[in-house]
Amino acid sequence: MEILLVEPVYKTKYPPLGLMKISTYHKRLGDTVTYIKDVKRNNQLDLFRDNHRLSPDIIYITSLFTYHIDKVVESANHYKSLYPNAEIKVGGIAASLMPDYILTNTGITPHIGLLDYAESCPPDYSLSPDFEHSITFTSRGCPNNCYFCSVRLHEPEYFTKENWIDDIDLTKPKVLFLDNNWLASPNFTKDVEQIQKLRLGENLKGVRRYIDFNQGLDCRLMDEEKAKLLETIRIFPIRFAYDNHLHDGYIQKAIELTRNCIFKCTVVYVLYNTDYDTPEYFYYRINELNKLGARSFPMRYTPLNSLNRKYIGKHWDEDLLRGIQITIGFLYFNGIIRPHRGFFLDAYTDNAKSFVDKMYSLVEAERKEKKNYSKQLLVDSI
Repeated sequence: MEILLVEPVYKTKYPPLGLMKISTYHKRLGDTVTYIKDVKRNNQLDLFRDNHRLSPDIIYITSLFTYHIDKVVESANHYKSLYPNAEIKVGGIAASLMPDYILTNTGITPHIGLLDYAESCPPDYSLSPDFEHSITFTSRGCPNNCYFCSVRLHEPEYFTKENWIDDIDLTKPKVLFLDNNWLASPNFTKDVEQIQKLRLGENLKGVRRYIDFNQGLDCRLMDEEKAKLLETIRIFPIRFAYDNHLHDGYIQKAIELTRNCIFKCTVVYVLYNTDYDTPEYFYYRINELNKLGARSFPMRYTPLNSLNRKYIGKHWDEDLLRGIQITIGFLYFNGIIRPHRGFFLDAYTDNAKSFVDKMYSLVEAERKEKKNYSKQLLVDSI
């Protein structure tokens, strides 16, 4: 059979792991597999050169965030029209969260959740040869079921994966783990022992080799024993989340416990713009993390069924959110608030009230600058 794998036109820095697993599955069956990353030219989807020669039997289209779901719909309808005899399968996170939207706008019933027959397959790294990470999971799902998190919907069952080491390509310098809650795994100690055997301490082509649990570790499950085990592997950075008051006390302890990990870099995801969150509590959290020497990574909350990123939480307003966006654009480093105390105080002040006032003042200054720019354009045109 001829298989076509499609990633829609949305931007992401990670390769499509689901399609990479599906590719391995079909290649093992002896099928011909073609991968396409959709692009647009002149406002139209544009197939890569020579793809007019394709005659796929099955087309898999992946999805990611719900606010990109219209791009998924566009790709699905495009290939449905182009290859009317092909079976089209739409899956991924957005499709699992909003299956009715996909069905209504494409006539295609999407697959919800993981694709069982491909889940056990290692990724086909030939789809993204320049990506420097191996990608894997030691576990799927999360027992916490947080209301703001999509994992409870597209990976509702928490289970461990025994053969994750088969996903690793040791010619790549880094290993990216996408576990949603590794510390909850009963296999945590066993996983650490397997990571130790990867011998990531050895340099590869002059590149420092390390692992990254990209989704973060649950600070509430961190203890001295787990911290000591983490000290034996090259994990960079250490990632946690400080999403709400339930993490108070635990996050501070987790940061202290993991200070001796090899690369000593802590990044903490900080969710804001939820209905229970306030600008003052957001400031409290990033200030607390900064005093502890950790890097904050603010993440704006968007509802799980949102078609855009314009949602405004109960205690927020457009100007406050814009003020934070301005600082992200000019003051952050790759979206991260640096741990330098002087930088923090200059950017965010030393108390919550003045922080809020500064966010408003940044937006007002931006408006004045735009107004003056418009006036200057008018003068120049006379």
